[in-house]
Amino acid sequence: MKYLLLVIGLLFLIPACAVESNTESLVDTSNENNPAPSASVVDASNKNNPAPIPTPISLPELGVKVEYSDKVKLWGENCTNDPFYGTVEIPIIDYFNNLEAKSWDVFRNETYSFRDGDKVMRNGPFTTWYFEMFLQDVSNNVPEKFESISYGSHPEYFWGDYVNYVVTVCETFHGRDTLRNSVLAHSKLMNWNTRWPGHASKWESFPYIETGREVIKAPSPSGLEHYTKYITASGVIIVGGEKVPARGMLAAYDRVNYMLSARPEFHDILKENNVRISLFGPGSESTASELPEFEGENEPGGFSMGVTDAAMTANVEWLCYPGNPDRGGDPVMHELVHTLNGIVFEQINELYFYERIYDLALSAIDKGIFATNYTQHLQGGEQQGMQHYVGEYWAMTVEGYLMDMEGFKNSHDTHEWIKENDPELYDLIVRYFPTQKWDQCTGELKK
Repeated sequence: MKYLLLVIGLLFLIPACAVESNTESLVDTSNENNPAPSASVVDASNKNNPAPIPTPISLPELGVKVEYSDKVKLWGENCTNDPFYGTVEIPIIDYFNNLEAKSWDVFRNETYSFRDGDKVMRNGPFTTWYFEMFLQDVSNNVPEKFESISYGSHPEYFWGDYVNYVVTVCETFHGRDTLRNSVLAHSKLMNWNTRWPGHASKWESFPYIETGREVIKAPSPSGLEHYTKYITASGVIIVGGEKVPARGMLAAYDRVNYMLSARPEFHDILKENNVRISLFGPGSESTASELPEFEGENEPGGFSMGVTDAAMTANVEWLCYPGNPDRGGDPVMHELVHTLNGIVFEQINELYFYERIYDLALSAIDKGIFATNYTQHLQGGEQQGMQHYVGEYWAMTVEGYLMDMEGFKNSHDTHEWIKENDPELYDLIVRYFPTQKWDQCTGELKK
């Protein structure tokens, strides 16, 4: 989802940020016997002084457990030895027509989406829904064996891709693989959106190395040599190219750690899903298109990561950190809020969130307390409308809550304002994010 350029009454309301040098020192991680190197620190003054993290407090358990049918459970008990256990063989074309129809049924599920005429803002635990459908599919039918087949306007299907899909679903059922990989296996089999350059199937994932608050030389896979800087935070990989300042990398690191401090159980989910923030910029003309995975994506602020995407992106120039004054909103915070929805909430089946968020958005818009006087970078001449306001409400308001800078936004700019004017939203925010205030420019907790 595209990042928003906030239209604010005060031009570049800039908090004070000390100007310091961006001298960098990186460690080469190419040594396979040194998987977690003691990296040279970018800012020596921070080597033993990591940004403080709020103390976690007791919070409710999240997500709704999915119960599977006896047939699915029986298939699951046997699929490791026989991935086609208990299935009925059907004609190849019938199988793929059925799977395509069931896939579209999930995609079009609008239980928690918002519709305005012919415009829809999709929302809901789609990853959970897809996996439920995968299990029903692989436990019931199998196509007649084939090498490859193409018919009508359909893409070419391959037996090897089909077997990989079934085995990946089986492995995921047993907790030996991930929901994301099941979705990617289905996507490859069915050729769903795989032509997009940013599709995760086109790129090898970065390894996850525990770096602490130190920027190291990026262990970049083939094709991603653009990225020379690397750091990890709370299950999230952060990478940047040569011109991304190391202080900008640390600023992103601090944001991720702060945002995820209230829910440490998210960390492993983000890590196993290879969630990555690819920073671009700085420069007045910088867009995500300068990143190798996103050629042609002329987004100036950033966009979030969905389950089949290679990464989320953010313009490092728009972050506030020592030496770089605040330009407006915060793309790392904003897009990570979207990413948590698209990765974590979808996979844990967080119905509590989906049942509430769009109703809260519509209520705030109806009351006139959610400022909609912003412009959004949209593709293909698309006109901004109600579906965009509803879809951006959560990320914009959480961004304002996390930034906590009075007057910097036209609404939802501080903890106190949100708690007083949009109390149900406040309760939803603190279900996932820290209550202790934090200064985004210094990385220090507020007293």
